Amino acid sequence: MGVIASDLDGTLLGADHRLSERTADALRAARLQGWTVVAATGRNPISAMSILGPHDVIDTLIGSNGSIVHDPASDTPLHRFPIESAHLAALFPTLDAGFSGLSYCWEFSDGAAWDHDFDHVARQHEDVLMFSPGPRPDGAQPITKVMVRHDDHVGRALADIIEPLLPAPLTLGCSGVDFVEITGVGVDKSLALRHVIEPLGYVADDVVAFGDNHNDRQMLAWAGRGVAVANAVDAAKHAADEVIGHHSDDAVAAYIERLIDRS
Repeated sequence: MGVIASDLDGTLLGADHRLSERTADALRAARLQGWTVVAATGRNPISAMSILGPHDVIDTLIGSNGSIVHDPASDTPLHRFPIESAHLAALFPTLDAGFSGLSYCWEFSDGAAWDHDFDHVARQHEDVLMFSPGPRPDGAQPITKVMVRHDDHVGRALADIIEPLLPAPLTLGCSGVDFVEITGVGVDKSLALRHVIEPLGYVADDVVAFGDNHNDRQMLAWAGRGVAVANAVDAAKHAADEVIGHHSDDAVAAYIERLIDRS
């Protein structure tokens, strides 16, 4: 046996951003056979657990692009990898000076806050971004992820603008939404996954990982078997060892069914 680790939106979930019965059954069967199942998502734990919790299909949740490790059984965080306070303090003024028109949202221990210019985007993602507008963080409170948006530049195009401006080698991710996401230096899904599996006696070669977007690249490249879905961006496909069917056709469920049949 080993570890099954999967991204959610665009990978494990269907086009409706929900878990199909077939996928839920496949994950339960894998756990019964002794596989450890980990969800690794850009969503925060509140949002991810609202989808996964009723199905009882995972052993551990990695949220916010690897900056939070969460225990589904107790619905509590196990570990956080926050952005260093010095990096956080420099982030906002450095980006503002380098490119105009940016607005921000940031996650802290029990929710999120955002600039007023981010407000209408936040309202479109109410299940992901909790709480309300507020003052920018001063570094006193641990921040796990910062989201950045611009009216005229989205996704990878915005990431390409922001990346050279970062005040430290922070991790920049794109997950299919308009804004881009910043986590701490070296903090991504693969880092959190190592933190989860090593105490269990597993190594990278024991992991089968599934993903579809830029924020899955490190995990797909690191895992013993990286699997991208057909709808994945090219960067994720290049990082993976193989490409399977479309997420809307339960391709991950079909792969897991074959995997456990061979076990």
